[in-house]
Amino acid sequence: MNLRNITIGLDYDTYIDLDNILRYQFQLRTRFICNFLSRRIREFKVNTSRQYSMISIALLPMGNEIKSTKIKYGDVLAVYLPFDDKKYEESISNEDYTYYLDLLHQGFVKASEFTTVPLEILLKLLHDFKEGEYKNEWIHKKKRFKDTDLEVVLRCEFTSNYFQLITIVSQISTKEKLAEGIALRTEPDEVLFDKMFKDILVDDKSIIITDASDSPRVLIDLKDVKRGIFNKKFAPYIYDDSYSEVENRRYEASHNNVVRILSYSGN
Repeated sequence: MNLRNITIGLDYDTYIDLDNILRYQFQLRTRFICNFLSRRIREFKVNTSRQYSMISIALLPMGNEIKSTKIKYGDVLAVYLPFDDKKYEESISNEDYTYYLDLLHQGFVKASEFTTVPLEILLKLLHDFKEGEYKNEWIHKKKRFKDTDLEVVLRCEFTSNYFQLITIVSQISTKEKLAEGIALRTEPDEVLFDKMFKDILVDDKSIIITDASDSPRVLIDLKDVKRGIFNKKFAPYIYDDSYSEVENRRYEASHNNVVRILSYSGN
């Protein structure tokens, strides 16, 4: 069993009744850090001797009894720390992520006192994240289409406020960037964007971004790209004759809700 995931959040069992809105807001503000740490720690293939695959740092209200570190659900190394709501509010108003990193640092050290963890690696990842100016960006896919002389790059940007998929289209022969724009944008939570993009295809009309089911998700107008214009739309729902009218309407409503999620406009 390898360590694959690192999370931090307000303790679910406590805050689901105490203040679930605060719990969810904290989750959204910290998911970009957890995503960075989780993706990076997987590169090291840390074997945990079948003890845990996740380190979870759960925060409890100040003054509450702090639970003991333990393995729960069979593979989660759970560490508990007090939550300082004043420091949290200050971190929001100042757009400062130091408080979150301090909690993660404390959590990793506390976990190491319970069992063997890759403490040096974990602290180095926190250092790297801070030195990288708290950016979580990566290239999802880069693909060349020689028939159309195009290279298409899908770049992910995950922040405390949003996730967005940037599409960059360049001409292979001249290495000139033709167009760049946001293909999709969501609130900062993997649940909302995971499986919403996978591959890149090109036909005579569009650059097509497909989702995990290999269905078209985003269509970028090819003629406009060649004129330096980024013009995208979401693939429409196509009625299926094998479904009833009621079923088609229900599936179309679900499709439109996904489009709404992928069109997040918050900052």
